[in-house]
Order: sequence, then C-alpha cells, then structure tokens
Amino acid sequence: MLERYSVRTMTQNIKQSEDYGYTLRHTGWWLYDWKEKKTVQTFPVSEKEQALGLCKLLNSIEEENDGLSK
Repeated sequence: MLERYSVRTMTQNIKQSEDYGYTLRHTGWWLYDWKEKKTVQTFPVSEKEQALGLCKLLNSIEEENDGLSK
C-alpha cells in the first residue's frame, strides 16, 4: 500500500553569476498529499523532524480511517 502523504525536499535554483549559472539550494521540506494532489504544509530546513512527524501522524490517521471504512 502506498502512503497518502510524503515529505519531499524543497529546493530553489539560485543564480550565482553570468559565468557560473545556477546552484540548487535546499530551502525546506514539503509535505504533500498524493490523493488530493496538493501541498499540505511546508517547513524550514531546520524543522525536518516536525515534517516527518506530521507526515507519520497523517498517514496513520488515513490508515485507521481506511480500516474503519471497510
């Protein structure tokens, strides 16, 4: 079974200079709902544990609701 919610790395392309081009920078964490196809919440880089905790909680609620509906 695939989980409904997941945490992904949020990045940003930053222009360095005309000669060098762009650098990809990690800017935070992105909690995504794959069923509704929308962002639930974004978190700063320092809040990885909060993002993972909320993801785990939402997935466990979803799993519990699926079990009750069967």
